[in-house]
Amino acid sequence: MESSSEQLKQLYRVLICLTRMYLSVYLVSLDERTDKIVVIAGEETVLVINLEGEVDYE
Repeated sequence: MESSSEQLKQLYRVLICLTRMYLSVYLVSLDERTDKIVVIAGEETVLVINLEGEVDYE
């Protein structure tokens, strides 16, 4: 399945925020099992964006 437009908008916002904090972004991936976007940044930052564009910090 493809990412939703809300997911992609939120991904854009998250990446801007992370780079403004000078965190390296190591991984941006779509988990095809759950249709969630996963972002790994910095030393221990993991973000998950669901189809509705809600961000969960794990």
